[in-house]
Amino acid sequence: MDYWGNEMCKTENDDLTRPLYAGVKKLILKEIQQKNLKEGDCLQPEMELCKKYNVSRITVRRALSELAREKVLYRISGKGTFITKSLPNSAYTIEKSSQIAVIVPDIEDLATSAIFAGLDEAANKCGYEVIVNSCSRRIDKENYNLDSLIQRNSVGAIIFPNWGTSNVDHIFELKRRKHPFVLIDRFFRDVETDYVVTNNLQGAYQAVSHLIELGHQRIGFIGGVDTTAACDRLDGYKKTLSKYGLVIFEDIIVAPDKKALSSKGLEPDSGGYDETKKILAADPPPTAIFAANDTFALNAMRAIRDAGLKVPDDIAVVGFDNLKFSSLLEVPLTTVAQPFYEIGRKAMEILIDKIEGKVSETQQIVLEPRLIVRDSCGAKKLGKVHSSSKDVLPTGSGKAVTNVR
Repeated sequence: MDYWGNEMCKTENDDLTRPLYAGVKKLILKEIQQKNLKEGDCLQPEMELCKKYNVSRITVRRALSELAREKVLYRISGKGTFITKSLPNSAYTIEKSSQIAVIVPDIEDLATSAIFAGLDEAANKCGYEVIVNSCSRRIDKENYNLDSLIQRNSVGAIIFPNWGTSNVDHIFELKRRKHPFVLIDRFFRDVETDYVVTNNLQGAYQAVSHLIELGHQRIGFIGGVDTTAACDRLDGYKKTLSKYGLVIFEDIIVAPDKKALSSKGLEPDSGGYDETKKILAADPPPTAIFAANDTFALNAMRAIRDAGLKVPDDIAVVGFDNLKFSSLLEVPLTTVAQPFYEIGRKAMEILIDKIEGKVSETQQIVLEPRLIVRDSCGAKKLGKVHSSSKDVLPTGSGKAVTNVR
């Protein structure tokens, strides 16, 4: 048995590291081909397959379930297992084409989980298996996962880049090998790739313009690491202040220490607390803070409370992401909602089209965010529940677009 309780291959001719159900699956595929079974033909009963391959019923059921998920078979309770479609010449083709790798910073992250829901559903609809690889927010582990990706049996990948350009060499290698992949949430400005992201410039504009229209003129900013997402949010923050004719005060623009992040990982749970303390020490302090993500906003609110101040009475706070906890806080968080599910769904659809040769053009999808007004900005107390979601930044950077190249 392996760690997951699967029977393992035992013969000298089999790969000992492979679960036994995978070998049974290949044998069933081979038998379907040899007997030239067609759509609607019935497969042997489970118990006969157990005796034939000398394996347990659990192993046979796992093999049949895999083939059913890949839409090779379908099962009718009480009647049996039937052939869905004619097979290609090689059983190995079906096995290989079912696996798609998903590389993420942290599978426990709420944003990642929401994205995964979309991509997993899209993959299952088309009969693909999703293999998740988490890097625990470490650059070295992510690069290891990317190295391993090239050697694995997957036919494509969804990649959530960790931060900055730390893994750009691996992205170039995937391109060189023509290995299909789609980036999500972040991308590389100087590398032509498929990606699906949120319009972070527009999201920042919605957040900051909302605060300005509530009367705030000195607005602090807590940024993230050097990714395209974080940089666009900072850029949107500055452009919005400029559009309204307000001064950009560098002393209230802060970000977590990059050296600390390189040892602790990406955007640790404590991010935003120390940065807010620095902002509050400014003279004068801001009357509002825009945080580049909801975790930073949560910790900013904690720092404000620890300083003896109140949100939103003394300082308004707006976040970015609309994570599940944002509506459950003591002071519910005003935030910019990203379409996480749609990001995952669309990215997987693009990837599958690439794998199956339906498209060859590079697709770069930018989806619209939406401002969610709650209590932390003070709008409800003022009776000014306002959304600037229809407004856009100047110079054409606000409206989300779909680029197909």
